[in-house]
Amino acid sequence: MAFDYGSIDLGLKNPFKKEGAVTSVRGSIQVALGLYLLVQAVSYVQTSKAAGWLFVIFGAILLAGGLKALGGGIYAMLRYFVGRNHPTSLAYNHSKSESSTAAEEASFVAYDSKTLEEMLIGRKNTSFTEPVGFLARLLHSFVPKLLFMPYPIRNLVQRLFGAWVSTVISLIAFAFVAFVSLSGLAGNTGELAFPIYSIMLLFYVISVWRTASKPLNRNAELHIESLGSGALVKVLVWSLILPVGVAMALDWWISNSNMTAAQLQNAYNSLPTLHTYAYLIGVFIVSTLSTGLILTMLIKRLKNTNPVTEVSELRENWQESVHPNEIFINLDNLVMADRRYKEVPNRVYQELDPTLNQQVEGKGDFSGKLLQEIQPKFKSMNLGASFNLARMVTLVSGNILFVLSSVIVFLLTYKLFDLYQLSQAMNLDSVRRLVNSGDLSLFAASAMTVLQFILIAMIAKSFARLLSNAAHTFFAEMQFESLLIYFKCEGTFTESKISTGTGIHDSTRSENTLVRSSITPWIVVTRIVSTTFAATGMRNLEHPRYIQEMHKDNSELENIRSDVIAFLKDRESIASITSERDLGNASQIHQLNQQTRAYINEQSISAITKDDDAAGFLEKEAEQQTKENI
Repeated sequence: MAFDYGSIDLGLKNPFKKEGAVTSVRGSIQVALGLYLLVQAVSYVQTSKAAGWLFVIFGAILLAGGLKALGGGIYAMLRYFVGRNHPTSLAYNHSKSESSTAAEEASFVAYDSKTLEEMLIGRKNTSFTEPVGFLARLLHSFVPKLLFMPYPIRNLVQRLFGAWVSTVISLIAFAFVAFVSLSGLAGNTGELAFPIYSIMLLFYVISVWRTASKPLNRNAELHIESLGSGALVKVLVWSLILPVGVAMALDWWISNSNMTAAQLQNAYNSLPTLHTYAYLIGVFIVSTLSTGLILTMLIKRLKNTNPVTEVSELRENWQESVHPNEIFINLDNLVMADRRYKEVPNRVYQELDPTLNQQVEGKGDFSGKLLQEIQPKFKSMNLGASFNLARMVTLVSGNILFVLSSVIVFLLTYKLFDLYQLSQAMNLDSVRRLVNSGDLSLFAASAMTVLQFILIAMIAKSFARLLSNAAHTFFAEMQFESLLIYFKCEGTFTESKISTGTGIHDSTRSENTLVRSSITPWIVVTRIVSTTFAATGMRNLEHPRYIQEMHKDNSELENIRSDVIAFLKDRESIASITSERDLGNASQIHQLNQQTRAYINEQSISAITKDDDAAGFLEKEAEQQTKENI
């Protein structure tokens, strides 16, 4: 999404400054270790090219990891560029002022306009999807409110739960293997192969936690990962097949290598102990502590969720003298525009496209609807001091384990160099010669030390990634509060004529076409709380935003109704003269009309007077003639 600068700050701050500082310190230590090994490679290459390359390879690995961590940490502490278009819209934004931005964010919006309309009308939240798989459903049965968590948190907890289930099942499977091997069901070599199973169990448990510690990719924002029982069935099946298979392989190797089981047992007894059970206990302790930290943050987050799906609704019928188009124009250009947050254009998820069906004799019907969201406002979660402490402890612990794994790799380089020098001094070119030589215990002790360093590094890095990813997930979550408004209007209209100024002496007249509308609005208003997971870089807030809560807002609904009603009541149905010049011209015409009417009245009175005089003269002449005749 492009960065759109605006002088009015939206108040969105960088949530990764603390995480970036801790990561930078860890990266600096790793860089120092890597540079030291590269410098040492110059002196060791004079002894042996193989030794020089050994230091170069491990030094490059540490340096690359350190530079990545250092660069990422510094990057996370830099200015957080947030434009006027952040965060991501809920659905495709049809606003004319955001056409370019809408095209860029279209690929990662979480909903469409139809889904949002269904959520508002149906009082439901499609963000809360059903868990997939037996183990996922089992987990959500134990923690019902987990259903209302954002997808990345749900996926993180499901991975953690799956790792614990796999670990427990592997221990149960190991018990089956011990029974099959030690009871003689796997043959004579079953007991001899039993130590191999404990080593395989250790590596399997480590691989389980390494898988659980993988970073959550951005697909975790779009769907919930499945967690079925297929892995459990696989573990149980292998627990029965593996002992028999290993025993048969040992029998074949013994028969083809001219070695007896007693000789193989003696050779094994001469090897140093790997302390498999100590490593398993260590993994159990570290995994328990890591789980405790993650559960502390999860519990605090669960308490903060309030998955209500309530809306404020208005359905009425208005009888007003107004053209239907003016209702929608006023609603879009005045009522909705007045509710902008910091003058940011509203998110238009359904454009206002009213439809008027003109029928005969000035009658018809109309309909139209819109769906808009007011610019989201950042909402602080305030999960408490214990949550912040657990998050920082998780972050610091993960980075400490990263440093520990780097130190182990640093020391491993020297142990590998010692092992290489020992092998060169012993001139061992075959396993048989190694077994028959008297230096087997010395070589085995050195090799065992290398293996132990590798195991410790693997365990440390696995839980380092698990803790760091968990802390990053809870650092990244950002919540927003906004108003989602749905307006649907239907009705009928009729046209009639109205005229004013039609008196016998009026010279100025106004004739108007009056539209009488029967309006049936359906307004749904809800104040939503949505969440998204931020990142560092160019796509800092360009990620799906999901609705978590839907609350009533009766006061805002009443304000919208009042604004619309005030507009309808303030309408003028009769055209009038508002120009000062037109008023002056009308006044002159009115004065002229008055003068004309006055002149006409005088002429009429004069004529009437003459008629009265003539009538009186004739009457007198008639009376005089009557007297003369008498």
